[in-house]
Amino acid sequence: MSEPRISLPPLDEVAPPASRRLHAARAAVPPLADDRQGFRAVIARADFRKLWTAQAASQLADKFLMFTLLIVVYDLSRKASIQSLLMIAYTLPSVFLSAPAGVIADRYDKRTLMIATNVIRSALVLIIPLVEVLPVVGHQAWPLILITFLFSGVGQVFAPAEAASIPSLVTREQIMGATSLFMTTVILTLVLGVPAATLAIRLVGETAPFYIAAALFALAALAIWRIASPLRASRAPTAQAASLRSELQEGVRLIAGSPAIRLGLYQLAIALVVVFTVFALGPVFMVHELHRSDQDTYLVLIPATLGLVTMAAVLAQRGGNALSKATMLVAALTVAGASLGAVGVAPRLLDGLGARAAVVPVVLVLSGVFGCALGGLLIPAFTVLQERTDEETRGRIFGSIFAVINAAVAIPLLVAGVIADVVGVASVVAGLGVIIVIGAVVTRLAYWGQLAVLDGRTPPAPTAD
Repeated sequence: MSEPRISLPPLDEVAPPASRRLHAARAAVPPLADDRQGFRAVIARADFRKLWTAQAASQLADKFLMFTLLIVVYDLSRKASIQSLLMIAYTLPSVFLSAPAGVIADRYDKRTLMIATNVIRSALVLIIPLVEVLPVVGHQAWPLILITFLFSGVGQVFAPAEAASIPSLVTREQIMGATSLFMTTVILTLVLGVPAATLAIRLVGETAPFYIAAALFALAALAIWRIASPLRASRAPTAQAASLRSELQEGVRLIAGSPAIRLGLYQLAIALVVVFTVFALGPVFMVHELHRSDQDTYLVLIPATLGLVTMAAVLAQRGGNALSKATMLVAALTVAGASLGAVGVAPRLLDGLGARAAVVPVVLVLSGVFGCALGGLLIPAFTVLQERTDEETRGRIFGSIFAVINAAVAIPLLVAGVIADVVGVASVVAGLGVIIVIGAVVTRLAYWGQLAVLDGRTPPAPTAD
């Protein structure tokens, strides 16, 4: 048989040694007699509930803080460019430090790392009100930008340590439910953080959100401190002598050598690029296409969030093995692309038909459908990444994954607005939808067999020429 031109290696091409069995091969914690699927089942596990509490508190604090800083920095400088510098200071560490942070998560006790990062972030946040009243540095934007850079850098350690801890606190069958809950929490804190910060500033002043955020980070640290399950370093002390560079390279090799992890990474990256493109263009779309204030963007975000939460609840209830991840990938891509394309063309189409009053309701419904499809992309992808990594290397793999994703989502933040200024925001949204649908069709027709690895099956062997 001749060498195939294009192929993916089987799921378990090389069997891991006994000390590095994949999580997919066994439950990280023993199942309980009354284990069920769904959010209530995973929350019933005390240690997972504490980790989830920490995630919710820290995510809300993070979004709460960043929106407040955007307001404060603009009030101090009256320059949008300074706001951009703040966002660069916030996002730059995630691109360059995520992969090394993953290595750290493997080398050291994850519980200790998560406690330390939340305590340090809480302390950094408390410095902000103090800096504002000090001579020389007070009432200037650059100290806030510097603190933001340090804050973001410390936070990079928390993400891979947290992600790598999830499979150690639930059974394999509950990973889908746990992932659904975590992804839902991320979106909800993003949506709720903005109005909550605005309300706090209006009611009690600009410094109050900093104290609230610091308290939330402290709550997260306390919740993790109460976790009883061991989340120790996955490598023996004698094995920690390996260089940071070699461990980073190992993480990249592990991703490259696993078709399931690669596909999960691609799926997650595509979903997040779409999400951040929509977030970047949302305010412009509201103004130019729906003729509403840019502050009304929540009208689109709320139904999309409800759609995602609905899909998350469905997937959590059905469990990770009840639905084909390959089928969900193609279906979610198709629905996401079709609904996004429809959002792009609906306002002008309905205007032309004399049904202007129906534009906003139609867009809201389409946003809800898009949110459901988004959940069908994000949650199975993250579940695959959780299932197909082992305890010893999970931290560095997630660190490398987060580095790739953070670099990918920076693209729409940089170019989406520029392209929209040239061709129009409706054209960008509709065009993105068409591209996604084409991608779904190509995936189904050309790569369907290769998607078998997402469901733990070996892809069919390619035929010889």
